Amino acid sequence: MSDQNKKQDENNQPNEENLVFDDERDLLMDHEYDGIQELDNNMPPWWLYGFYFTIVLSVGYLLYYEVLGWGPSQEEEYEIEMALAAERYGNLAEDAIFDFSLTQILTDAESIERGREVFNASTNLCATCHGAQGQGLVGPNLTDNYWKHGCDLESLIISIKDGFPNRGMPAYGSTVRIGNEDLVKLASYIISIRGSDPPNPKAPNMSRAVECFETIPGENLSE
Repeated sequence: MSDQNKKQDENNQPNEENLVFDDERDLLMDHEYDGIQELDNNMPPWWLYGFYFTIVLSVGYLLYYEVLGWGPSQEEEYEIEMALAAERYGNLAEDAIFDFSLTQILTDAESIERGREVFNASTNLCATCHGAQGQGLVGPNLTDNYWKHGCDLESLIISIKDGFPNRGMPAYGSTVRIGNEDLVKLASYIISIRGSDPPNPKAPNMSRAVECFETIPGENLSE
């Protein structure tokens, strides 16, 4: 008989009986799959404890949300999320119909003061990047006559509203929405500090900046 036929005969022989230890004979189950026999071992404790925990958790969940009604329903959670979104991002439908091209620069002291408050608010990061007096830090100087994205009221509002994420300025400076009225007051305040000549002003980037010839109505009210 050739070596090849011998190998085929060996391959056709049934598998030898599995080696079973004496302490496993009582655990050996009756069935087998392709010569593989199974031992009836207990589940590991960590798996059992995890399973018991899910049972307790499901009972607690049922009591909290469905039986006692302490937790919010899906509809209530939706309303909560929508309220938080409205607080953070405002009324998007209102933004869609608000025409900033029709707005005018505000010059009254109350509006300018409100714009200053918005500028210095910690949630907006205006002063963090541009300096408390607009002199420029990480962001450009807002008090000189050299601007990169337009210096009129509408251009300034759009710059604040949309931001320049690719250059490190998110929308509204920190993604926290500023209401339309406050946005106009903020832009008016920034325009009012143009030419205020604060100490340590940041030099403009003349390779990108364009000199602004926009007329500022009234006097400098930020002083």
